[in-house]
Amino acid sequence: MPTIERLDLTSLDNASDLWRLQHAAYRIEAELIGVPDLPPLHDTTASLQASEETFWGCRDEDGELIGAIAAELAKDGSGVISRMMVNPDHLRQGIAGALISHMMQAWNEVRAWEVTAEARNLPAIALYERHGFQAADTFHPREDITMITMKLRAKT
Repeated sequence: MPTIERLDLTSLDNASDLWRLQHAAYRIEAELIGVPDLPPLHDTTASLQASEETFWGCRDEDGELIGAIAAELAKDGSGVISRMMVNPDHLRQGIAGALISHMMQAWNEVRAWEVTAEARNLPAIALYERHGFQAADTFHPREDITMITMKLRAKT
């Protein structure tokens, strides 16, 4: 039975596990959308450790990090999902959904959430829609990338 925990990235082991997971997951997204140099692929263990994001990880029975989510609180108190990653060998097993649910429960005081997904990443868009997110806007950080901003207002 997988377990979800907040990741302490001051631990080099945790940061290294996260780096390996992030690179495996985002290489799949890079292939899916045809953009080989996605920004998360430029991260290092040190840049992950320096991040101000809060990370939660999902570990399998053997302790392997098989999924992770990161979020930040905006100045207005809303939450921003900044990263979502699942080990390619564990896709479509409910890990991403469990991470979203866990994070929202951990930060249950947050009433509004935002996430961005690349327009060609249909599995990610479908995941967020299943959790109640709705497309709100699009933007182009580069000419070869179209991002969709999705928003969720939590039930009060």
